[in-house]
Amino acid sequence: MIERRLRIAILIYLWAALLEDTSLFLMAWFLPDAWFRFLHGMAPAGFDIALLRRSAGQWAAFALAQGIALAYWKKAPVWLVIVAGVRFSDLFTDISYILAVPSLTLLGWICLLPPPLLNLVGVVIMRRGYNQTRNR
Repeated sequence: MIERRLRIAILIYLWAALLEDTSLFLMAWFLPDAWFRFLHGMAPAGFDIALLRRSAGQWAAFALAQGIALAYWKKAPVWLVIVAGVRFSDLFTDISYILAVPSLTLLGWICLLPPPLLNLVGVVIMRRGYNQTRNR
């Protein structure tokens, strides 16, 4: 059994991450020009939109995993570890993007700096939840 505060943290995190990844997918796939204008202050060039849509596919997969976890984690706690893996992999894509991008607007910095830390927090929360189910 998972302690009450951690159960609440898991639910809040899963819902927030699901909303975030769904929003990122929708914006990246359907409004790529807005993505580049608001976050980078420039128009996309060359393969930028294709690569952004590739990232959108990852965010859609993340949202799907988190949606499944929301539905099943209490009966199948392994979904907490799956979400931890998703968040862990996104930690590195977030950091890589920030390091590689040629320019960011103030809004870009505000939107892109917190996710690596939040992904790390998510990994810790999901692992703790899973460990508590295994230890009791």
